[in-house]
Amino acid sequence: MRYELIIDEKQPTCGGKSGSKADIRTIETDDPVAFVKAEEPNADLDVTKNDDGSYIIRFERGGFEVVYEFNVD
Repeated sequence: MRYELIIDEKQPTCGGKSGSKADIRTIETDDPVAFVKAEEPNADLDVTKNDDGSYIIRFERGGFEVVYEFNVD
């Protein structure tokens, strides 16, 4: 299946840095959860699957929240 993938890395609100950094890609995968596990093998994933087939997968990396949002393309 083809997805628009938005990867949002949220920064802590200290230090005057931007609140988040986003990357947008178009990808093909049959399993968004397996895709994220391959990218982030040590992450403890919190997965939400919506009725429209989209996924929101959250985890923490180095104290920062990271959100992978898969929207059906």
